[in-house]
Amino acid sequence: MMTGYNWTMKTTGSCNQKVNRRRIDKCRSVTFVALLCALSVACERANPPIHSVITAHGNTDWHIDTAEEFLYGTEMDGSTSATNFVPNSWTKRHMHIDMTNTAKYYNDSTKSASGQDTNILLGIDQAMLFFYAGHGSPTSWSTLGDSGTQSSMLLGNNAENNWGVLRYYWQCSCQVFAHGPSSCAAGTGTAFSYSCPEQFDGSSDSSSMRNVFERWGPALGSDLRMACGASTSAYCHASETNRIWDNYNNNSYDVADSFIYGLYSSSGSRAKVVPLCITKGNFNVTSTPLYDQSFTDQPNPVGDGPYLHLQFLSEFQKNPDWIYIPIPNYMPLLKLEPMVTPDMLKRAQFKKFEELLVSVDEIEGRGAWARIHTWSGAVSILGKVIKNATTEPLDEETYFALADQYLRENGLHETDAMAPSGAAMSFQSRDERDESGELLTSQKNVRVSFKRQILVDGSNDPIPVLGEGGTIAVQMNNDGSVFATSKVWRGVAGVEARLPVKPFEQAYAEATQKMENWENYELTEWRFGYKEHSGNVAQTTMGVVYEFVFGPIAERLQMDSPPQIVEVDGFLR
Repeated sequence: MMTGYNWTMKTTGSCNQKVNRRRIDKCRSVTFVALLCALSVACERANPPIHSVITAHGNTDWHIDTAEEFLYGTEMDGSTSATNFVPNSWTKRHMHIDMTNTAKYYNDSTKSASGQDTNILLGIDQAMLFFYAGHGSPTSWSTLGDSGTQSSMLLGNNAENNWGVLRYYWQCSCQVFAHGPSSCAAGTGTAFSYSCPEQFDGSSDSSSMRNVFERWGPALGSDLRMACGASTSAYCHASETNRIWDNYNNNSYDVADSFIYGLYSSSGSRAKVVPLCITKGNFNVTSTPLYDQSFTDQPNPVGDGPYLHLQFLSEFQKNPDWIYIPIPNYMPLLKLEPMVTPDMLKRAQFKKFEELLVSVDEIEGRGAWARIHTWSGAVSILGKVIKNATTEPLDEETYFALADQYLRENGLHETDAMAPSGAAMSFQSRDERDESGELLTSQKNVRVSFKRQILVDGSNDPIPVLGEGGTIAVQMNNDGSVFATSKVWRGVAGVEARLPVKPFEQAYAEATQKMENWENYELTEWRFGYKEHSGNVAQTTMGVVYEFVFGPIAERLQMDSPPQIVEVDGFLR
């Protein structure tokens, strides 16, 4: 199996090894640079190593596994838990293992006397991408005994003797990037606090109205490309890290969209987990790294600008709430086969790379026009990205109609799909020089997605399909033109066996046994359905699972007992 590899990523040119005005080029080793600076030779490190990633955990519960899964798709004991992760060709390292009180490695020396974020081995400001997993709150997060805070950080501030070279800061924690009112306007938001960042009114940061511009703006150095996290509570498991890298490696999402759709979760018709990304720039948001199509080690080209730009999801809210269907006593374990290649791709020329077919034709600046995963038949098709945030968005129903038309015209439509759901990537921008705090809003793009459902004997209702598979996603520019399409929809070749279904009570008991500190939790929702995996998995059968969602029984337990999702096999085997 070939996983964790991105066939559309850009690569940099060869390193230019020269010293210019006492500047040490990025190709020189970190140790050599450190030695020169220790000898008082004025120096500055230009860029981090390309495709370098470090992760850290703030707690030693499941979050230590999450930090490991992000890199390798495995838990700390080596067991495989995810099929999508940081590409194999990248340089990656999980740090702070077996350590305590690591806040100093998040802090910058210009903000805190003990700050060591540029420590060569342990500082977070030393790679292209940093990912954190752990417990959090709007103003602090766990760092293995003590706490990290935004006020002590300055990321990507490359300066003499303080080589902060980070480009992307990603954090999976509850509410660390909280923005907007704690309680949303009637009929909007969810039970999760801070789930409607679009309702931010410009107020100073407080528990009733969070202001991510105020908390995170001063922590962003001019070279940092973006910082991303969750406004609401968040689930930080293998399912989230797998989805982030499935978005990026397999489905051609850009950098910010990969993270946001990776952490995103919905409850019925509304977003439940609301992630966001923030960057510095000038007035024109389309010139900022929020449009990065792939990761780069280059500094933010507009990072000296006076604007802060925020990106988050705004849902169309077209899907009905989740319906709890009667669960049959017996259900088929389905045989699967690769999806039939759509006619639009049959005439294209492809090159084979292990299990991937990559088209010879390319989209300028984005890589291969089309890719097919031969194990599943899953396809990814690219179009042209149009940076048109100033374009007036179309009516939401028009986006649905255009997506449906595109799928039908290109042989990608499926009849056994639920009603589509839609979401728009929105921008919220503010000029930090403007004391009035006036906000500018615009739209980045739109995604319309279709989820699979399967009608089986013994059930009057279609059975939903959970997981990254069984999904068609159409991403559109504001004008309705398609810039990316992905489809993971394996064929059903028959029935492997009819198996007894595990009763809800038994599955629920198994789920609680998997949890730590069970007494701090209550069941908030659950789902039952078939589970189809992402397109880069060789899946030959499809069975059913229960997904149980647990939340803390009281808000005061939020920091130490964040929400969890527990999956249990749905068959009695």
